[in-house]
Amino acid sequence: MFSKAINRRITSIAVLASVLAFPVFSFGQENESPNQKNVEEVTEPAPVAAVKANIVPLIWRATIDEAVIAVPLRSVEYYGVQIYDTDSQTRVRELTICTESQSLIRIYYIEPLGSASERLADKAKRLQQIARSAGKEDWPYPFKQYPTTTHAHMVEYRVAKEETVGQLYDHLEAAIVNYHARDLIEGQRSQIVSEVKVAN
Repeated sequence: MFSKAINRRITSIAVLASVLAFPVFSFGQENESPNQKNVEEVTEPAPVAAVKANIVPLIWRATIDEAVIAVPLRSVEYYGVQIYDTDSQTRVRELTICTESQSLIRIYYIEPLGSASERLADKAKRLQQIARSAGKEDWPYPFKQYPTTTHAHMVEYRVAKEETVGQLYDHLEAAIVNYHARDLIEGQRSQIVSEVKVAN
């Protein structure tokens, strides 16, 4: 009697030990744990594919000695080179850039016309010609009164060489053409300019 009770107890302990020795699987749960995350955490940045594209500048910037000009190309409404004489007896060649702002950008070269005495005499002569409405054969360049018609609402830059004005113009036009024709291939970009030349 006593031995049967001992055997039953040993059998119960063995069954209990076998149950504890193997994990219980719950179908549909797939071994999920409350501490286990369903989404794997990514600590490395996502790979970035290389992009092949032509970068078109959006800003035209020119440095003249210690002065700097920076113009957003989208804001340029007009640009051009002009030559004119002033009542201070100088000839001016300038690159003018008109933008959406109220100011006008002038980059110019000034050439004195003769000596001081010659300029004074020539000034009086030219003013008389203007009063008589002289024709273009007597006056090859426009005439501007300094500073009323030359410096109103101007942002000005002076260069030491006349050819610098042309170089700046060429560089600005190339930047503007590339900006407006950025969706065209390089060989087609020059075709967006309609050009005509007139000789006086």
